Amino acid sequence: MKLKKLLQDGYFPKELPPPFHTKSFGEKSRFVISKWQKLLADEQLQKPGELPKDAKNRFNENFTQKYGSSKLIEYSISKGVYSRRKLEIPNPKQYLDLSQAIVDNWKIISDTYKISSYSESKPVLHKAKRSIRTKSKSWNNFKFELIEKSFNRKVELKIDISNFYPTIYTHSIPWGLLGKVDAKKYFKIKNSKPSQWATLLAIDPKAQTYRVADFIDTLVRNCNERQSIGIPIGPDTSFLLAELIGCRIDFEIHNKINKISHECIRYYDDYFFYVDTHGEAENILKIVQRILYDFQLETNENKVGIKEIPLRYIENWSITLSNFKFQNNDKYELRNYFTILYSIVDSNKSNSSWIINYGLTRFEYGNVKIKKENWQIFLSLLLQTILIDPSNIKQIFKIILSYKTYVNPKSKERIASVLDKIITEHISLNHSFEVSWSLWFYKSFNIKCKSETISSVLKSHDEISKLVALDLIDSKLFLGKKPTLTELAKSLTSQSLFDEHWILAYESYIKNWLDFKGRNILNSNDFFNILNYYDISFYDVNLQLKTEFIVHPPIEFGDPFGDWPNFHDDDGDDEDEEEDEGGEY
Repeated sequence: MKLKKLLQDGYFPKELPPPFHTKSFGEKSRFVISKWQKLLADEQLQKPGELPKDAKNRFNENFTQKYGSSKLIEYSISKGVYSRRKLEIPNPKQYLDLSQAIVDNWKIISDTYKISSYSESKPVLHKAKRSIRTKSKSWNNFKFELIEKSFNRKVELKIDISNFYPTIYTHSIPWGLLGKVDAKKYFKIKNSKPSQWATLLAIDPKAQTYRVADFIDTLVRNCNERQSIGIPIGPDTSFLLAELIGCRIDFEIHNKINKISHECIRYYDDYFFYVDTHGEAENILKIVQRILYDFQLETNENKVGIKEIPLRYIENWSITLSNFKFQNNDKYELRNYFTILYSIVDSNKSNSSWIINYGLTRFEYGNVKIKKENWQIFLSLLLQTILIDPSNIKQIFKIILSYKTYVNPKSKERIASVLDKIITEHISLNHSFEVSWSLWFYKSFNIKCKSETISSVLKSHDEISKLVALDLIDSKLFLGKKPTLTELAKSLTSQSLFDEHWILAYESYIKNWLDFKGRNILNSNDFFNILNYYDISFYDVNLQLKTEFIVHPPIEFGDPFGDWPNFHDDDGDDEDEEEDEGGEY
């Protein structure tokens, strides 16, 4: 595990719009760490006439306490018509501390993953687009694993851990590394028998492991104002720690049910057990529930299910959509296909996001290519799909971006009318995903946004969307009078760099997007001063989403291939790309 990779590719959630990045943070992290450590060493020295006790108190107040913890940025994403998920972005100071601790102790952590015989979501470093990937590269691969595991079994038991990340007890991180019994034993010694603890640290590997786990537990809590319930959804550090706990739970389950003939496979927080009788499934369910309770977790009762063969590995709707064949790629076929898609969504609204995502995949990857004469019909259907379920706005953006050469003034006018509806509907609900991607639509297609719409965003609690809105203003992509920025600038102070405003405060300051009236809000924050010193930014106006293909302008002289797309993938390696065939979400 490389620190640069964890910071560069495993920090921000993948759901953020393209300009949000951590590339420079990862690339220059070693310089940041070196400069920060030198600063700490210098500040711990006694100043002339200062007593050792006073020097210690000064350092504790100015550094240990001041930089000890921070607040998370919240980014609300849609999971369909009826459900949402809250992603969270840690402050770079706390995320750097946590990432470094994980990298430094990667051997201990990675060895723990080996205790699970069930997990298909174990971290794999090789060929990962983010800092890591899962053992099963995709949900589709995982479903084939299910077929292989279940071939000689009659009963399937499915168990889902309820709200896994938000309910993880951070103190269970030592339980994951050591087991609950040993972790509690060393906890008591550390806190009640300091002399014995000091002796154990010198000779006992388990005591040393507990110290590592306890330190990581502290760093996780530091990311979220020292709260001990829940870990942020989004950063790869959280996945690594959640999987650590998951593998320990797998180990405990296996030890309890090893006398029951079974097969089991887990992917993230979903368990699939295969047994021979209904009674065995019920017995395993009770055992798993008890073990989860010991880890202060519980099953999602709405998703627990016991089924007998024949088992269904994909949903009927995915077969229906797969069987639709485009022959002419004309407006009639487009109309018919989207009618079928909308009908399926209407009958399965709880899975709308998954269904639409699958239904649009053939357009996203260019398997079905749209001719220019059918563009306006296709665009109309895509825009209507956003209104049906905005959770797929990123995918639809990617498709439209592939056909950017078709986007004329009429297209822009129609896009803007839908985007304005989306922002107006979702900004008051703090639905960051829909609003930020709508604003990025405006920027990417050079469409002017109504000033009053931008102003409503700037008055919201959506920090990510506010930054995109400032980008629009700086790019002069607003209709009407320039939105007022005075109150926003006044609200951002040096303290904002420790709370949920940190990215807005830092980026608006270094980019001069707000007038701070001579106030240097970085002056009293040594860490962000170091980031600025090394020209580290978390928002690049020139970054854009990479499409799977792009339609080029028609070539003159009647070239019959002028309108056809050229294909490329996100990273030049299409080995990991795999089209999912649909299934349970």
